[in-house]
Amino acid sequence: MTVSASYRLLIFLLLACGVSLMFLDIPVAEFFKSHENKVFFRFSTEITELGKSDIYLPVSLAVWVIFRKRNPLVARIALSFFLAIIISGMASNLLKFFFGRNRPVMLYDFDTYGFEFLHTRYYKTSFPSGHTTVAAALGAMTALHWRKLTIPAVIFVILMAVTRLSTLNHFLSDTLAGMILGIGTALIIYRRMFQARS
Repeated sequence: MTVSASYRLLIFLLLACGVSLMFLDIPVAEFFKSHENKVFFRFSTEITELGKSDIYLPVSLAVWVIFRKRNPLVARIALSFFLAIIISGMASNLLKFFFGRNRPVMLYDFDTYGFEFLHTRYYKTSFPSGHTTVAAALGAMTALHWRKLTIPAVIFVILMAVTRLSTLNHFLSDTLAGMILGIGTALIIYRRMFQARS
């Protein structure tokens, strides 16, 4: 994926997030709610674990430590992954607390929907999706470094977003916002670490 393509994707996702907030979040959540006891839901609860940053941070950090003197390019690539994941993940957590958005479970159990701002309780920290943010940072950095892996990277990010919807942890706009944050962070880090040197 080229840098210019990344910018176009971010603009599209930003528009899609706005449309989702206004029109799609509840209908999409209701669709997955009606299928929550099906096979895909059980499958999703396992797959969604791949969106946790604690899987990728130790690996990327270890690669950086091992190769920083043996192969500086490999080390720098590993560091770019580490920074993209940890920075976007931390930003996601801060934004969750700021926006205080109710998760889908609050809609179905308490008929509560929307943003309440400055909340730290799990059920009020839906926006943006942290798992999708991590997946998007990982996928974007992969696609920026190796263009031939763009399609698998996109599939991985979409799959992660769908698992967050099907497990009723997030609304559609939460996952789109996570993609924006993850891709945007990866793009900034990639440009600063690699394009500035070219």
